[in-house]
This record gives sequence, C-alpha cells and structure tokens, in this order.
Amino acid sequence: MKVSTTVLVAGASVAAVGLAQLVQRDRQHKQRNDLALSLIPIEWRSRASGDEREAAFWAPEELEADQYRRMLSANQTFCQLSLRFRLGLVTARQLELYADKLMEVAACREYWARFGAYRAAEVLGNKTDEQFTRVVNEAFSRVTMVA
Repeated sequence: MKVSTTVLVAGASVAAVGLAQLVQRDRQHKQRNDLALSLIPIEWRSRASGDEREAAFWAPEELEADQYRRMLSANQTFCQLSLRFRLGLVTARQLELYADKLMEVAACREYWARFGAYRAAEVLGNKTDEQFTRVVNEAFSRVTMVA
C-alpha cells in the first residue's frame, strides 16, 4: 500500500471517529436538556399533588381538589415513565408491561380517561412521545373494554 493511501485511510478514520463523537455529544446534550426541562413540571406536580391548597388553586372547575390531586399523582407517574422511555432507559416491551400495570390503578385510568386525548394531541410530530401515548392508550383500551 502506498504511503499516500495509508495517510488518506488514516485521515478518513480519524474524521469518522470525530464525527461519531460529535453525534454522540449532540445526542447527550439533547438528553440533558430533555431531562432538565422534564424535571420542572414533575417537581411542580409532586408539590401540587401533596398540597391541598395548591391542588385546589389549579384544579379545573369541574374537579374536586382531592380528585385533582389523585390525577396529578397519576400524571406524574406517566411523565416519569415517559421520560425514562425517551431517555432509552425503558424498552418498548417494558413500556407495554408498565402501561398495563399502571392501568390497574384507578387514578391512572381516571387521569387517562380525562386527559389522554389532550396528551395525544400534545405529542403530535414527536415519534417517541407518540409511541409512548399509543402504548398507554392501548393499555387503557384493554382495561376499559374488559371492564
């Protein structure tokens, strides 16, 4: 092999490794931003679901504060699972299992019946979030059709 060919191959290899590192760094940056932005509403839901006055302040008019607190708690659980799924810490199969398990809880079913359509509209265009919502919707349908 000629020296010029060897140098060219080595240069291409170094460039490929550098490009892979840039792609990985960009992915990790997006994940850190997603985590940071997701923690803000998760912390708020935690506070509001534990504080009756806060829940009463934010509750829709047709909901009692205690009922809204239960829904906030369920929503927090869905948001945490969604975050774990977006970060790649939960596989698609695990997501199905967790969604089925969550739908065994009355507060989760109540929340999804009331706000599931809103969540579906909210995630349009984001394939990962659409997949999450589809799986949870399917779990909800399985439970409510059986009942």
